[in-house]
Amino acid sequence: MKYLLLTIPFVFLSFYPAPAFEKAETRLFIFYYTREDSKAGAFFLHTADRIARRVSESLGFSFDNKVEVFLVTSFDDFKKIHPEAEHIPSWAVGAAYPAQNIIVLLRKSGADLEKTFSHELNHILLGQAFKGKERVPRWLDEGLAMIQADEWNLTRLATMTTAVLKQSLLPMDSIADSFPADLRDAELAYCQSFYFIAFLKGRFGDEAFKNFLKEYCKYKNFQGAIRSTYRLTWNKMEGLWLDYLTLRFSWAPLITSTSTIWFVATLIFLLGYVRKKRKSRRTLKEWEQEELLSGSDDTTYN
Repeated sequence: MKYLLLTIPFVFLSFYPAPAFEKAETRLFIFYYTREDSKAGAFFLHTADRIARRVSESLGFSFDNKVEVFLVTSFDDFKKIHPEAEHIPSWAVGAAYPAQNIIVLLRKSGADLEKTFSHELNHILLGQAFKGKERVPRWLDEGLAMIQADEWNLTRLATMTTAVLKQSLLPMDSIADSFPADLRDAELAYCQSFYFIAFLKGRFGDEAFKNFLKEYCKYKNFQGAIRSTYRLTWNKMEGLWLDYLTLRFSWAPLITSTSTIWFVATLIFLLGYVRKKRKSRRTLKEWEQEELLSGSDDTTYN
């Protein structure tokens, strides 16, 4: 595979000194990375097309053109390549620009580059499919991306459980254009997005979901795509989803789940074991005291 040094040719970098990049291509991607990041570059050269096929198959869309991917090692370089540098949050590790067909990844300690790559690929494919004629609902875009990257964790489970129990869920319409600026509400918006997509796929199947995406992409009518694919109005679909959340995140399933039962059983066993050990220690101590007392009566005199 041929490599060469180059300067990034994009207009939005004209005011910044661009680092020297090496370039390498796969069937679907053009990768740019510095020499110090060659290990991460080699990883993607061997895995990127496979990841892309998985994402493509799950959405039912294919790539129109090769995607350019920049791997950087510092946040400053991440901002230099970013077309909207002033809007980058400090915690960002990836960005996707469907209009430019560009992904930027920041190799950061603790970040999972493969998951971030899968996440951003989802944004690229959806953006290409919709071609900017209608903005994809934010919850659909982010929810799908999170599922592609398998971004479920216990913190998000706790966030959803709390929101359901406190009845503080955000209306889905309110997170269609953008997510809240408040960090807690933004995290809840991401969680709701993830679980709504999971609900659609789990309740109606992957093929139905692909059909929904195709209908939505073709006619650019979200509620019409819901009605055409699932034979339900959006209000009824949202009602089904809320029922699903109540069932999944209420106290009853938490208390009766297999994992909880095993946890309680283990806890009971440990408590019983501790009590038994304490009782044994008390008994042993009583025997020692009795032994001392009986020993004093056996004293002999010469």
